Amino acid sequence: MKPPRMGSMQARLTLLLGAIALLVSSVAGATLFWALKREVARQEITEASGKSELVEHLIDMQGGAGGLDELAAALDGMRAGHGHLGIWIEDGRGALLYGGEPPRILQALPGREVVLQAADGARLRGLRMPLDERLAPGGQLTVAVGTDAGARLLYAYGTALLLICALWVGATVMLAAWAVRRSMAPARRLSEQAARIQPDNLALRLPLQDTDRELHDLVRSFNRTLERLQAAYQQMEGFNADVAHELRTPLATLINGTQVMLSSPREAAELRDALESNLEVLEDLKTLVNDMLFLARADRGERAAELAPVSLAAEARRVAEFYEAALEERGLRLRCEGDAVAAANPGLLRRALANLVSNAIQATPRGGEIVLACRQTPAGARAEVRNPGPPIAPADLPRIFDRFFRAGAPHAARGEGHGLGLAIVRAIALMHGGGADARSDAAGTVVGITLRGPDRANITEK
Repeated sequence: MKPPRMGSMQARLTLLLGAIALLVSSVAGATLFWALKREVARQEITEASGKSELVEHLIDMQGGAGGLDELAAALDGMRAGHGHLGIWIEDGRGALLYGGEPPRILQALPGREVVLQAADGARLRGLRMPLDERLAPGGQLTVAVGTDAGARLLYAYGTALLLICALWVGATVMLAAWAVRRSMAPARRLSEQAARIQPDNLALRLPLQDTDRELHDLVRSFNRTLERLQAAYQQMEGFNADVAHELRTPLATLINGTQVMLSSPREAAELRDALESNLEVLEDLKTLVNDMLFLARADRGERAAELAPVSLAAEARRVAEFYEAALEERGLRLRCEGDAVAAANPGLLRRALANLVSNAIQATPRGGEIVLACRQTPAGARAEVRNPGPPIAPADLPRIFDRFFRAGAPHAARGEGHGLGLAIVRAIALMHGGGADARSDAAGTVVGITLRGPDRANITEK
């Protein structure tokens, strides 16, 4: 497996700025070169136009074909001082009257402009126009000037442009590398500060002061992530301590009871009683482990399966029948009222309602009445259990759904349950896309859950 490729933001920014500089300089250089080339061509055409006017003037002065020899002598004199000047005169049949070997037309441009190649290979630019009827009816006059001087100028100019562009791009890349490195310094400092955060100092946060505006959102998000991580880490430490506390007592009971049984010979009846007692402790531990595994699955985001439309009132009556003996023993009454339909797993829903009722039974004084109320809400279906027991302290109320939490005494002596009942209630609600809440005052305590309504899109048929 190949290692992942590590990109560099600094290198990408430097190359991007270099590419932008290359593009801009190329466009600017090409524009300047194109403008100069047009100007050189215009100057050549202007010169050829001036020469053609002079030739036409000389033709007018000769006044006819009989003066062709005098015209040729005048044209030879004009060309004597301009080695790059070409003049050709053709009659109506295409026969050459003056100029030597005719040139080859390379390009005919709009209007009368043409680009030519002379017999000696020289490149010329000029004008081709009809000739005066008095000299050669239907003839053509071609006047052109050499482009060598303009080509040499364009070559020198283009070479200078390329050199300047190369120096410009090189300087831009070096300056961009320096500027990007300097701009990335705050990110490197934040990275160094983040590297110093360890499990034993999760309270550290990245500073927002003197941080560039572009990094503020990143720093805030990182600090919020650290807060969640710190809370999760502290919760895990507390959870581990609570698990150790919960397991220590039953394990000590098993060890001590077994050591006592092994310390001397025992009758079969005594051994049987000891094994039955150990089995009760082991069953209790099994329940604790199963509850912890259930909560772990819920923490991983596991969703409730086999959802179906369920009547909360029907499940409430089943729970009430199950706790009938316990209620009678404690002298309590359980009243079910209302109804609602939710998309739920019936077994998980009954477990949540049973935990709520069990928690209320433990908190309600003898002779009290517990109410299990169900109703439909805009958010879905809600079930809540009200008990007239003593109010929960405001500091403890937000934590009653935490694992192993017992109001007023986090590590109280073991009684009924392990302090996981309400944590399981909240987990079941979350697995159904809902939530759990609680409120408490002098009139009593209300703990409830909200589940989604019977949305068919979320129901798995059996």
